[in-house]
Amino acid sequence: MKTWAVLCAAMVGASGMATELVSYQGKNVIHLADGACTSETVLKRLGPEMQGQFMAASAELDGESFKACWRVTPVGAHLIYEDGDQGLVPLERIKPLVSI
Repeated sequence: MKTWAVLCAAMVGASGMATELVSYQGKNVIHLADGACTSETVLKRLGPEMQGQFMAASAELDGESFKACWRVTPVGAHLIYEDGDQGLVPLERIKPLVSI
């Protein structure tokens, strides 16, 4: 899957080490980790067959922090938040997190 390859390449980055992906929209930020989803609240919303497809995520939206889980889709990252809300981050808005 081309989308998966692009996201994996972005996560590995130039250093060859796994990293975090991020999406910014104004002051809002979504962090996409490369580790398994650990949010029990989100995992309970998913069937056992789906749980292994989701990775850990977090977001700061309108000044509030949320835990979430995400998975790759053909067009970007599908997120499920602990409150049950869902969203899609388009592939072109996902970038490797740069730390200074």
